[in-house]
Amino acid sequence: MPRLTRGVALALSLAAGCAPNAPRIGPPVRLRAWCGTLEPRPTGLYSVMSSTDDRLLDESPTAAEVERAAARDDGVIAYFHAQLLALPRVSQALGESDGYARVDAVAVPPVADDATSRRIFLLVRDRGQERWIAMNAYDTADVCVEGRRQP
Repeated sequence: MPRLTRGVALALSLAAGCAPNAPRIGPPVRLRAWCGTLEPRPTGLYSVMSSTDDRLLDESPTAAEVERAAARDDGVIAYFHAQLLALPRVSQALGESDGYARVDAVAVPPVADDATSRRIFLLVRDRGQERWIAMNAYDTADVCVEGRRQP
């Protein structure tokens, strides 16, 4: 193998080792959905979670407020076991040093058809304590669009 090719191979392997390996969003352990006869679409939920602007909104909603927001037509609350979500700025504000927020739930309220963003709520670990935070997300697709609910 020529020297240039070995050098390129070495550089590529080093770059691959430095590339971020963000954890995939796993399936929720439980869903609460107010989707009428439809089922929530997991990929839509994941897309909304990963479309945030990585900025905390100046709100500290209570669990009851979050549930009321999600319980309007077509809202969903998905529960996870400390799902890692890449949010470098927010995670730093929450006391995490690795760039990931630990998400135990996400609430995705319905959004108007002409909206360009939506407010979502994340139940996160803030220095070991759970609390709800609010963020903007830019995926405004309805997460309640799949199939028909089984009786």
